[in-house]
Amino acid sequence: MNSPKSTVISSPTAIHEKFIILDDQTEKYELPKWILTMIAIIASIALALLGTYFLNFNGAFGNQGDFGTFGDFLGGVLNPILGFTTVFLLIWSLKMQLKELALSNQQLALTRQELKETKEETALSRQAMEAQVAHLKQDAKLTELQGVLKAQLDIINDLLATQVYGRRTDRGPLGITFDMILNNHNEVLLNRSFLDELLKTGTVNPVTIIGKALEIQIIQLGYISLEYSKETNSKLYALPYLVNTISLLNKFYKFQPNKSMEKLLIDINEQIKKGEIISN
Repeated sequence: MNSPKSTVISSPTAIHEKFIILDDQTEKYELPKWILTMIAIIASIALALLGTYFLNFNGAFGNQGDFGTFGDFLGGVLNPILGFTTVFLLIWSLKMQLKELALSNQQLALTRQELKETKEETALSRQAMEAQVAHLKQDAKLTELQGVLKAQLDIINDLLATQVYGRRTDRGPLGITFDMILNNHNEVLLNRSFLDELLKTGTVNPVTIIGKALEIQIIQLGYISLEYSKETNSKLYALPYLVNTISLLNKFYKFQPNKSMEKLLIDINEQIKKGEIISN
């Protein structure tokens, strides 16, 4: 398998240093020494010719014909030199323009590279921000679900602690709660037949009212626990909620079976197995 290519992004400082180097190279362009030497030679020749003329005419300009002849002589000597110098200067100028063009192309390439890397850094920053926003949303949802789970458990505990049946006995007042019913307390076993009659009559009584409310709340707790376990990244943290929920579901299902609880028991058991596999 081919290993994935890694993208290396140069730092803005490195690119800025490259621009400085190019600027320094641009500023170093000066007249070469050979041009200065040639100018000095031409000036020396011109001065030498002028000196020769004035020496021959004893410091005077002479007549017009002599001066014209000297001018032709001076032009014949200097024109080829100036022509060659012009050609050399033209070549040097073209060479400097080519170098300037090459440096401009390098600067343009660096600018494009900097824009590309800036775009990549912007994309990475956007991805990081989106990931952070998604993480914050997930944390907010998990916190909300934890609050709902706590409130749901408080409601269920209140319903479990509510007295649904009471009567006087030789031993004193007897009060039975739904928690005692689901856990098969001794007093429940002694009064089981009467409690079963209350459930079968279909009349409105504390046992049926609290039983129905408790059934609804436990089913809701099951769905919320499943949602929390699917949302959280740590399945281990979701296990206590799932285990607590399945314990309540099992107790109520044995007391009064129904299809909704049966399906929830299957789903939660599967989710618990997934959590145990991940934690192992």
